[in-house]
Amino acid sequence: MNSHLVVASPPPNPKTLSKTEYFRREILETALKHFSLYGYEGASIRRIAQELNTTHSLIIYHFSSKDELWRATLEWAVGDYVQSTLNLLRESPDTAATTLRKFIERFVRLSAQRPEIHRILTMAGTQQDSRIDWLIETHLKEHFDFVVNLIRQGQQEGTVRVGDPVRLYYHIIGSAGTLFTLSEEFQLLTGKDVFSETEIYYTIAFIFDVVFEQNRRASP
Repeated sequence: MNSHLVVASPPPNPKTLSKTEYFRREILETALKHFSLYGYEGASIRRIAQELNTTHSLIIYHFSSKDELWRATLEWAVGDYVQSTLNLLRESPDTAATTLRKFIERFVRLSAQRPEIHRILTMAGTQQDSRIDWLIETHLKEHFDFVVNLIRQGQQEGTVRVGDPVRLYYHIIGSAGTLFTLSEEFQLLTGKDVFSETEIYYTIAFIFDVVFEQNRRASP
């Protein structure tokens, strides 16, 4: 595996934000945690306000409803990642397999930085409502189509294992996200910190071994 791993885009420096922007960011950070822990129905703006030591009405001033807050949170957490990733990969002059490796590295690191995203998407994906429809159409569909097409191209090149590209896509997403969402269980069972640089490296390497033919032939 390439020793230089692609790092997900770092968050902006809080010192460069205005007080209003910084407060909105704090709301989104806290909302991300609450939506991931309690789901949409279980999350409460009042509970979010309590954690931030502010008022319910002040959060409503910035985000008029829980639905708007949920969408703004996912726009902030997922939307920026999707667009920056697609822009990066589309500009890549590499083969489909090399570009797919870059995607896997980047997605694993995002999952390590924000495991809440995987939890929220897992919960949202089990419910058919306007929120998941919005998320798919706004962010996930373009991401899905691009990566599945990369997998197909890699299969045509002979560098990616043969199989249903859609299921292989979900295998990558699941392998990248699940360990970080179950980090406490993983540590209790193995004694290892899945967020450590070593374990992140091993997670990426394991996905490579499953996805790419060269890695599979080289594995014992």
